[in-house]
Amino acid sequence: MTYVDYPTPRRRQSPIFKKIYRSMLLLTALALSIWFWRRNLKDAFLWMTLTYLGVGLIAWADFSSVSVAANAFPKILKDFIMLGMVGFVQSMAVRKQISVWSAVILIFAMFAAVHYLEQLIEVEEGKALTQKDIPAAISQLVEVKEGATFDELEDFAARQRLELERAFFPEAASETLLDNYFVLSGTPANSDWEAALATLPTVTYWEPNETIQVEPFIDPVETKIPATTNSLSINDPFTSEQWAMEVLHMDEYYQLLHRQTPRKMARVVILDTGIDGDHEDLVDNYTSIESKYDNDPHGHGTHCAGIAAGVTNNGLGIGSLAGSGDSPFVAVSSVKVLSSGGMGTQKTIIAGIIEAVDEGADVVSLSLGGRSTQSSQRAYSAAVEYAHKRGAIVVAAAGNSNRDAKDFAPANAKGIITVSAIDQLLLRAPFSNRTENIQMAIAAPGVGIYSTIPGNGYKSYSGTSMACPFVAGLLGVMKSLDPDLDHRRAYALLHNTGRESTETRITGRIVQPAAALAALLR
Repeated sequence: MTYVDYPTPRRRQSPIFKKIYRSMLLLTALALSIWFWRRNLKDAFLWMTLTYLGVGLIAWADFSSVSVAANAFPKILKDFIMLGMVGFVQSMAVRKQISVWSAVILIFAMFAAVHYLEQLIEVEEGKALTQKDIPAAISQLVEVKEGATFDELEDFAARQRLELERAFFPEAASETLLDNYFVLSGTPANSDWEAALATLPTVTYWEPNETIQVEPFIDPVETKIPATTNSLSINDPFTSEQWAMEVLHMDEYYQLLHRQTPRKMARVVILDTGIDGDHEDLVDNYTSIESKYDNDPHGHGTHCAGIAAGVTNNGLGIGSLAGSGDSPFVAVSSVKVLSSGGMGTQKTIIAGIIEAVDEGADVVSLSLGGRSTQSSQRAYSAAVEYAHKRGAIVVAAAGNSNRDAKDFAPANAKGIITVSAIDQLLLRAPFSNRTENIQMAIAAPGVGIYSTIPGNGYKSYSGTSMACPFVAGLLGVMKSLDPDLDHRRAYALLHNTGRESTETRITGRIVQPAAALAALLR
C-alpha cells in the first residue's frame, strides 16, 4: 500500500496571537529605545534585561508560528533587522545627529511600512491558499473491488480528514455490485486527493455524487391551453382540461383496458418529493411504503402521481393511465428522495431505486435530474441493472434545459427509458431536452398538463417531469397484464407503436397507449 507523502499544512496564526506578537515587538523596540537613553544611569540594566527578554520572546513566537523550524529564520531575520534599525536611529539621536522627534517619526514610519507590507503579503497568501492549497469540498461515490475490504479506503479517508460511509444496502446483494459503493465526503486535506485515491489498489472507480433536483415546474401562463371537447367513456369532471387525452387516443385505450383482467396489480413507484397519499383522486390507488413518504410539501411528486395513476372513472378530478376497469391495474407508491425544496443527490436517488425495487416496484418513475459531469454514469447504470434483475422498468425525464439529454443524469444512464416532452401541436416543447443520443427515447405530452396537487387540488404544469409519468403509468398497466415484461420488450412495444412526428429524430416517437396495449395483447 503506497500513499502520497503530503507536506504538513502551514499552521495558521490566530488573530489574538498576532496582536500579542506585534505588541511584544513594539514593547521590545520601546525598551531598546529607553535603554539607549538610560545607558549611563542606574536603571540601564533593567531596560537592557527587558530588551533581551523581548528579543527572546519574539524569537520564540517566530518559531511557534511555523510548522517547520527552518521557516522561522526569515521571520527572525526580519524582526532583528527592525530592532537593529531602531537601535541605529536611537544611536543617531543620542549623538544628536538627528533630533529626537525625527527619530520617533522614522521609527514609527518603519513600523507602519512593515505592518502594511505584512498585510499585503497575508492577503496574497490568503488568496493563494484559497485558490490552491485549500481544495473544494467533495462528495464522491467510490467503488471498491468485489470481495475487498475497505480498510485502505478508510485509512485514506482518515488521512484526508474525510467522512466515509457505505452508500447502498441492496436486499439482493448477490445480484449487484452496489453494496461495494461508499460515499467519500468533506473537504480533503490536499488538493491532489484524486492522485492519492488512484493509488489504492482496492478502488476500481469513483464519480461525483452529483446534485439532483426535480425538473422545475413550467407554468403555461403565456399560452392558455384550450379546453378539449373529447367524449371519453369516463366520468371524471376535469378531463376537459386534459388535452393529452385526445392526442393519446385515451378513449380507445380505456375501452380496450375495460375488457382486460390484470394478472397482478402492478406497482408504480414515484421517486420524488413525496406524494399526498390522502388526495381524493389518489387515495384509492395509493399504497404506502413508509408513512414518511406519504406527504408532499413541494407538490411535484403528487402532480406526477396523478398523471400516472390518478383514480379514473370515479366522478372526481382527472383521468389517468391507470384505467377504469373494475379490477385495479396499478397501485402508485412513493419513495421520497428529494427535500421539500426538490433537491437531492445521486446517492439518494440510487438508494431510492434500490428501496423501490426491493419493495416490489414494477416501474420506477424519475421526474428529476441534473447536469452530468461525465457521460459514463456507472453507479446509475448499476442501479438500473439491479432494477431490471428484480423485474422493474426504470423511466426518467429527459430534462428541461433545451439541450442534449446525454449530458443529464439519470436520463443518460444505460437501460433507462428516457421521456421528452411534446406540446399540443406534437412538436418538441421548447424547454425539452433532445434525445437523439439516447438509446431508449420516447415522447409524451408535457405542456399544460392538468393533474393533482396536495390538498385535494388540481393544476396545470409543464415539463418533462409531466411527460415521464404518462409512460410510467402505461408501463405499469402493461406489467399488470404481462408481469414478465422486461425493459427491452417494453421499449420495443412503445417505439414500434409510437406515432411519428416531424421531430421524431430529436424526441423519439410519441407514445400511443392503445396501440402499445394492443400490441402487448396480441
